[in-house]
Formats: sequence, structure tokens, C-alpha cells
Amino acid sequence: MKRFFIGAALLGSVLILFFVIWSGQREQARELLPPEEQIVTIHGETLPEQPNALLAIDPSSQTVLSHIYEGLYRFGADGEIEPGLVETMTRSDDGATYTFNLKASESVNGNAVTAETFVNQFRKLADDDTNSPFSFLLEDVLNAKAISLGTKEPETLGVKAIDEQTLELTLERPMEGFERILAMPAFLPQAMIGEWQELDANGPFQVESIDAAQVTLIKNEAYYDSDDVTLEKVVIWADERLSAGPGGMHPIPYGTDVETIESLEGRIVDVPRSGVFYLKSNIYEYPFDDTDFRRALALALDRGAVEGSLARAERTTERLLVIDPKEGESSLGGDAVKLFEEVLERLEEEEIEIELLSFADEEAQRIAETIETELEQLPGLQVNVVELPLGDKVRKEVAGDYALSLSGWQPDYPAFSAYLTQFEADNYLNSSGYADQTFDQLMDDARSEENQEERDQTYRQAEKRLLEEAVVIPIYQAGKSYAVDSKYANIGFPVIGPSYILSFSKVYEK
Repeated sequence: MKRFFIGAALLGSVLILFFVIWSGQREQARELLPPEEQIVTIHGETLPEQPNALLAIDPSSQTVLSHIYEGLYRFGADGEIEPGLVETMTRSDDGATYTFNLKASESVNGNAVTAETFVNQFRKLADDDTNSPFSFLLEDVLNAKAISLGTKEPETLGVKAIDEQTLELTLERPMEGFERILAMPAFLPQAMIGEWQELDANGPFQVESIDAAQVTLIKNEAYYDSDDVTLEKVVIWADERLSAGPGGMHPIPYGTDVETIESLEGRIVDVPRSGVFYLKSNIYEYPFDDTDFRRALALALDRGAVEGSLARAERTTERLLVIDPKEGESSLGGDAVKLFEEVLERLEEEEIEIELLSFADEEAQRIAETIETELEQLPGLQVNVVELPLGDKVRKEVAGDYALSLSGWQPDYPAFSAYLTQFEADNYLNSSGYADQTFDQLMDDARSEENQEERDQTYRQAEKRLLEEAVVIPIYQAGKSYAVDSKYANIGFPVIGPSYILSFSKVYEK
């Protein structure tokens, strides 16, 4: 038996080695198109709206900005975070101070990107006058909270230039892994702000033109690593030409017919994203102030019934921390009907009628209808779905004017805390009314933990608490599908941040 396992292991190693060699030879066998044909064309995308990296909240703007600037960290060819302008990074003995040695970098206009460039960007991000929706990303940096409240000056922020190529960042407390946040677009070294064509890019591309129909990026020859950038041009069109032919890259819209999907087989890339959709209760509203009532709803919901209403790349989930590679612990168990009957008896009710707030779009309508059907399997429960346009729905949630909502959250940075802080008692985003000392203490404990794995484990406990209390009932993880031309290679699809990364892409012959 032992020999069998050894032989199997050796055979597996040989097969893996063969696959690696074969893949490498196959890549080498493909012929690159000449420079003038190194063009990636994208159809059916929303065009960028906001050229200011400190204010850009739409995915299209964040994606374009991430291609025309390079920051301390970036998203690599595999979509993972990697060093950008950082040559080396060290942490102090006490774990609270990061020192970054930077690569030499110049912008299109010949302006050097130095440690001072990043100091200025960090200070503008923290400044309450900037009113950036991303200022919270700096909350762990020394004095950042006080600056955002206007009680301290931006110059007191824990960031300084030791010399032109050395940046020092000091946190409020020791923390491992803080550097991952620095890949977010808000930290890009944007020394001046203007129209898209005026932006002084230091990244692999620059904006050549933009209008109501398209945006064109061209290779930035001033980029420090331009020799490794193969693409000469990226053209992004706002049209929707999914069935117009095999060329280009196309986001696949929700509801695309089966015949079209089948015609694209072999070219479709399904991309998981950081967003998660769930049922969120308003704890102040009867009967959602009853924990067992919420638990009965959580136990009654069969996520499998929702699958047919989801877009191709979306996946059902029982987790709130959908970016967590570790499997979560099962948080709830029991019989939904029996628990609901006990709730009715205790509340002295024969039946309960509730309102489910939902979005007014095709996908949400189908999901809400399925949820209604699933929950009404509880004898004595009636669910009334109310659909509202996005703006009206958000306003009702923020005001706490709802009982149960089909809601969602797409974090702005790659940390578990991004999913959880909105449920802390004193958080301004807490529209659920949830206030739990155990949960809040777990969040405080996690923030005070220097080691990242131990910090993440504490956040998992906080998530488990939310799920056990059925404050949120996760339903599915967001995702997006693209039809990608077979000539295109090395397109990165991050789970969080930019929609895609083309900095390392190449165009081959068929």
C-alpha cells in the first residue's frame, strides 16, 4: 500500500511537470501579433465618470485609473495584489511602522513620482475638506481619524518622506498585512487633477481620447516598466455588441439567451467578485426583534431554489465573508417549521405578515419572488415584496424605514473587516439597528491583533456571531462573466478593486 501511494505521488508529479512544460511550449508556439495590432477592444462597458482617484466610486473609473497610474501596490496578471512602485518593504521592531523603498518612476510630463508624491496623496485622502468616501481606509494610520474629523491638521498624519525614494508610514498600533490596502485606487499617486486627457499618468497607459461613446488608452512610453507592456492600445466602447461577432471582450449581460451563451462556449470567463447579497433585518422592527423569528427565516431559505435566478458567475453562499478561502463553520441548525411554530406561540400570534424591500430590476424581482415562496412555506407567514428604484431603496434603508431587505455590500478594500464594521453598534452605516456587546468586543479584539491570521480568525468569530443571530442571511456572491477573444492572453480579473487588469495582456494570432 505504501508503494502504491509513493508511485501515485511520483506519477502525479510527472504529470504536473509535463503539464507545466506543455503549457509553456504551447504559449511559446503562439505567435504574437505585431505592435500595431496589439489592441484590446472591450464592448458594452460603462464609461468612466470621475477622473479624481480620491472621489471615484464607479467601477469603470477605478478600472481606468488603475491602468493609467501605478501606486505602491497593484493588481497583478493573476488579479492578486503585488508590489508596484515598492522595491522593498520593512516593518519596525514594534510592528507599527512600515518603510517602503520606491522604484524610480516618472509621469508622462516628466514629473518624478517620489515619496513626497505619496505623502501628499495620503494627506489629501485624510483631509476632511477633500470629503473622500475612502478616507476610512486610513483609519489605522496615526492621527487619520482626528484629521478626518477636522480636529488635527493633515500634516500630522503618520506618513513622511525620509528621502525621495523612501516612504515611512506609521500606524496607530502594530498591524501585519496593512500594505494590501494600498493597492486600492484612492492611493494612486495623482499629483494633479483635470479632465481625463489631461491626467499626468505614471502607469502603463495614458488616456488618448474620451467621448460619450468610447475611451481610448494608449501605451505610456514613460512608464518605468514599459518594455514589459505589450499592448499598444485599449479601446473601451459603451455599446452592447455581444452577438456582433467573435472579436473583443464583452461583459455578458444578465438574462442573455441560452443560444448566445452556447455560441460563446469556450470563450467565457466567470469572475467572482467581492460583493455579497443577503437578507438584512431591521432589529428595531417587530417581529425582527425576536432572534428565533429571524433564525426560522434563515433555516427556511433554500438557497438552491435561488440558483436559477442568478447570473452565470454568481454563486449561492452561506458566508458573509465571501473572500475568505477557509470554509466557514455551520452556524445554524434545527427545524425551521418547528422553530417558527414556537415563535408564533410565544408571541401569541396565529400568523405574521412581513414586508420584503427589494430592487426594481429583473434579477432582483426573480430572486425576491423565490424568497417569498421559500419563506411562505412556514405555516402562518405572509411575505409582501415591495420593489423600489435603487436610490429610493437605499434612502429607506439608511433611514431605518424597513423591516426586511434584500440588500448587498461590495467592500472597498481586501480585508474581512470591510464586511463586518457596518454591524457595529456605533457605526454610521449600521442601518440594521443591531447592537451586540459580544460582536463589538470581537471586532475590537480583531483590530488590536497584530498577526493577520489571528486577526482574521477573530473576524470569522464575529461573522459567526452575526449568522447565529440571523442578523444577515447570506444568499449569493456577486460575479461577472466576460466573453473573451481567444487571441487575448494574460487578462487579470481581481476579486476586489478594478474590474479587470490589462497591463500584462498580449494579443496573439488565432
